[in-house]
Amino acid sequence: MARALHDAPVRAPSPDLTPEQQEVLADVAEQGVHVVHVPRDGGQGPSYSYTVGLWESFQQPEVVVFGMPEDVAQDLLDAVADDASEGRALQAGDRRDDLLVGYPVRFFPVPADVVASHLGLAVWAYEGASFAVVQLVWPDKQGRWPWEPDVREGFAAAQPVPGRVAT
Repeated sequence: MARALHDAPVRAPSPDLTPEQQEVLADVAEQGVHVVHVPRDGGQGPSYSYTVGLWESFQQPEVVVFGMPEDVAQDLLDAVADDASEGRALQAGDRRDDLLVGYPVRFFPVPADVVASHLGLAVWAYEGASFAVVQLVWPDKQGRWPWEPDVREGFAAAQPVPGRVAT
């Protein structure tokens, strides 16, 4: 894959990195992206998954998704990365009907404070330089979005959408 020169390149590998850090940088160098899975913190807050490398490799925003099982999130974020590698642009405000079978998804901007508090390995990889991040949001089985008044409380809690409030 061609590498894009960018204002926020990922850090260079070095021998003093942890195995996890080495894996992140190797995946970005070899595949253009690494997916990080973060489990619920002691039973508090939702689990989430996010990309590292889309901004560096494809000049596309990094993507975070809340409340999905790891295997589903991995497949979904891999599909987003595949699209990015093929030049399919992605940005906040987009709606896609082709990523989840039978369900649309929407993309919202992620506020800087959420990036700083939730995307630690991405912040580390970009050495604190700014980079774009969007949140992929999906509806429940009835087609309701997490912010709609009649959605189940557990569904809304598993998928907070801080960028929707910020916009």
